[in-house]
Order: sequence, then C-alpha cells, then structure tokens
Amino acid sequence: MTNLLFLVVSLAVTVGFFCLVLRGRKVAFGDWQSIVARLQPVPFKNLERVALDHLQPSGHQLQLETDELWELVGGWDGLHRMRQNADLIIQLAAYIQIWNRDEAIIVAERIRQDSLMLRRAIWRIEMHRWWAFRLRTPFYVHQAASAYYLMTRRLLALYECNQFLLYPRLAEVL
Repeated sequence: MTNLLFLVVSLAVTVGFFCLVLRGRKVAFGDWQSIVARLQPVPFKNLERVALDHLQPSGHQLQLETDELWELVGGWDGLHRMRQNADLIIQLAAYIQIWNRDEAIIVAERIRQDSLMLRRAIWRIEMHRWWAFRLRTPFYVHQAASAYYLMTRRLLALYECNQFLLYPRLAEVL
C-alpha cells in the first residue's frame, strides 16, 4: 500500500514538473514584438476606476455596485483577458533584464505576485459562480482589477525608466 502511494505521488510530481517546464518553454520563446502583439485589449480606464476605488478608499466607499463593477471590468471576457495578459506582462518585465537586471528582477517578482493575486481572485469568482456565495464576488472583482492595474503600472514604470524607446508602444497596447 505504501509503495502504491509513493508511486502515485511520484508520478503526480513528475507530471507536474514536466507541465511547468513545458509551460516555461512556451512562455520563454518569443521576441518583444510578438509578446506585445499577443496582449489582448482590456478597458483600462474602466479597470482603473475599479482598482482605484479599491486601492484609494474615500469617504463613500460603496460607490460601485456589483453590476457596475462587473460591467466595468468587462465581465467574464475581461477577466479572461486579464488572466491571459498576466503571463505576457511577466515576460515583458523579464525582457527588460537585458538593460537593468537588478531592478527588473525585483519588479518582475512583484508583478508575478500581483499575477498570483489576480489568478486567485478570478478562481474565487469562478467558484462563486457555481455556489451561492455571490455576496463576496465584488470583493474578488476589486482584487482582480487592482492586481491587474498594479501589474500594468509596475511594467510601464519599469519601461519608462529603462527602455524609453519601447515605452510608447507598450503604453499604447496596455
């Protein structure tokens, strides 16, 4: 019985490792232009409004209703686009290491942490879609929007300081 359990756990770890390696290779290939071309449009002004409502609270903290939040982030399509763009944003942060290794590594890690928060929030929204916990969904929409907003702001600041020639194109796409 112990040998069977060990075999199953070993197999699961091995498969998981190979999935990560293959995903890493898929992510690692591509030049700057191809990475930027794969970024999907997200309604940034609307997203910024949701994120700042969460990140910079004011006296009236219930300004956005659930339906309005959902509409501002673009619904399921907007959340899907944010999740798809998250990996590309991390790649773009890693790309800048050519010019500024120290800062780019730190900023890329911050962006990676924001990406984890984004994915966790979207996962919770998806889980709450199937269960009756809709009361918490606005909190996770705020978290997802805030995480994506921080990712894009960090990336643009990194490019503005270290690669000003690529910055205008990136700012246009994001």
